[in-house]
Amino acid sequence: LQFMYFETSMSGIIFNSIILLLFACANIGLSLAAIPCADPVFDISGNLDLKTVLFNCTKNIPSIQSPPSYFPYTSGGSSFQAVPVTVQLALDNLLQINDVNSAISLDFYLRVYWIDPRIYMPEVYQYLNPNCQKDGIDVTSYVRSQIPLEIWLPDIFFYSVIDFNQIKEMIKIYPNGSMFWSRHLIVSFPEPQMNFKQYPLDRQNFSIVLQSFAHDSTTLSMSFVSNAAVALLTNPQYKTPLIYLNQLWIYQSYSGFIINKASPSPANPSRKFSTAYINLVFQRQKMGIVLRLALPVTVFVVIVGFSFWTSLDMRVDVTLQMILVISALYLVISQVIPFVGYFTIMDNFITLVFIALSLQIAVHFLTLTIEKTTEAHPFNAVFNLFMDFMFRLVWIPLSMLVFIMFFDMYEPTILAGMITITVVTVVVNIFKMGKICGVFENAIYRLREKFCNYDKEEDEYKKRVLKLTDFELFILRQTRNFYRDESDSAPVYQRVPTVSSKAFFSISAPDFSVNNEHFRKYLVRPDHRLPTNTEDVLSNDVLNDNQV
Repeated sequence: LQFMYFETSMSGIIFNSIILLLFACANIGLSLAAIPCADPVFDISGNLDLKTVLFNCTKNIPSIQSPPSYFPYTSGGSSFQAVPVTVQLALDNLLQINDVNSAISLDFYLRVYWIDPRIYMPEVYQYLNPNCQKDGIDVTSYVRSQIPLEIWLPDIFFYSVIDFNQIKEMIKIYPNGSMFWSRHLIVSFPEPQMNFKQYPLDRQNFSIVLQSFAHDSTTLSMSFVSNAAVALLTNPQYKTPLIYLNQLWIYQSYSGFIINKASPSPANPSRKFSTAYINLVFQRQKMGIVLRLALPVTVFVVIVGFSFWTSLDMRVDVTLQMILVISALYLVISQVIPFVGYFTIMDNFITLVFIALSLQIAVHFLTLTIEKTTEAHPFNAVFNLFMDFMFRLVWIPLSMLVFIMFFDMYEPTILAGMITITVVTVVVNIFKMGKICGVFENAIYRLREKFCNYDKEEDEYKKRVLKLTDFELFILRQTRNFYRDESDSAPVYQRVPTVSSKAFFSISAPDFSVNNEHFRKYLVRPDHRLPTNTEDVLSNDVLNDNQV
C-alpha cells in the first residue's frame, strides 16, 4: 500500500487498482491455510459430535493421506516446502544385549511431531474440555477403527531391525494443526560392530537409524525434539529411570545427528533422504563377571603359590592338578564369553595364567634336578633356597596384582586385602634371609672341604678329574682374601679360613670352637689332617688360638 499514488490521474487510479488487487490475492492465499476444515456439529442433546466433525474435516480436505508438502497452499504461498518432522526416542528399559548375536533389545517410545495445517479446527476446542487445548484430542480409536479417520502419518521407519513389536500407540491433534504420534515399541536392533576385545570391561556403542521410507528430503525433513534425540522415562515406583536399574549394563550417554543421506534412484540420481542417527553407549557391569569367572582362577593360582612351602616331590603334582582345574573352569567360561575370532581380556588373562603355571612346573623340575647335585656342588642348595625365597615372596602378591590390573579392580577392599597379604608375605619371608646366608656360608665351607680332601695323585691314578663349575671357581677367587696359610707355596684353595668371615657374611658367625666337629674337619690343610683321636688333638694343641 505504501507504493500507491494518492493522485486522481487516470494512470494513478489504474496503478492503485492493480496494487489493491494484488494485495487482495495475497490475503486470500495466506488465509487459505487458516480456513477451518469443518464447523462444529452438535447432537440432539446439544453436545459436540466430535467424530462427525473430524470425519467432515478430513472429507473436506483433498488428498488428505498425502503429505502437506505436496501442495503449495499449505505453506501460505506458491513454494513447496518439506514437512518438518521432529522425532525422539523415550527410553524405558534395556531388555537385553545379546553378545552372541550382536544385538540389542530396547523398550522405548517413538515420539513423532509434525504440523498439518489442513487440519485446522480452532472453534471446536471451545466446546471441549479446556485441557484439550494443551494436551490435544486423542484420535487413535478413530484412525484405527474399521472405517478409519483418514489423516497423513509420517512413514518413519527403522533402517535395520531384527524384531519389531508394537505394544500401544497414541495419535493426537492440537488446535493449530500440530500432530503427535507416540508408539510403545519393543525392538531388537543388530549391531555388527560390537567389539569384545575389552570383555568384560567392554563398552558398546549401538546405532539406531531412522528415515522416511518414501519421502525424500524435499518432502520431509527430520529434526530432534528440542535437540534431544533421547529422553529417559522415570518409573514412579523407583523415582529413577529404569534403564539405570539394569543389572547387566550401565547406560552412559547418547549422541545424535541428522544428515541428508544420498540415495539415488534411476529417475533421480540426486535424491537424498533426511536420516537421523542415534548412538547409545552402554558399559558392561564387570563386577559379577569378574568375581564369578576370574576370581576363582586367581584363587587357584594363589594356591599354586603355596606349593613353594611344600616338599619338592609334591610341587609338580600340585601345579599339574591346578592346571587341570583351571582348564576345566575355562571350558565353563568359554560358554559365557563371546566366541569371537580375537582374544578378549579374559582370554589374555587365562593365557597368562597357563604360561605362569607352565613356567612354575619348569622351575619345579629344575629345582628337583639341582637338588640331586647338591652333594657334588654345594652352591646348588643355595640356588634352590634362593629360588624358593623369591617365589614365596613374589608369587602371591604378583598374582593378585595381575588380577587387579587386568580387570581394573581398584576397589578399596580389594586393594586393602592385597596390601595386607603382601606385607604379611614380606614379613614372613624376610626372616628366611638368615637361613639363606647360613646355607651360603656353609656351601663355602663345603667347597673348601672338597678341595682340601682332593688327592691329585690318587685321582690321576683312578683317571678322575675334579669337576668345578664356573660359579665355584668365581667364589674361590672372590674369597681368597678370607683364607690364609703360613706357607706362601701353599695353593690358594688350601688356605685356612679365618674368623673374619663373620664380617664378610654380616650375620652371626658359625661355631668356630674346637668342639665343632664339622668345622675341624676341613679347617686344616690335607698335610695337617687331624688325628683320629680328637682328644689327642685337643691335648696336643694342634689348633692354636689364631686358627680357632
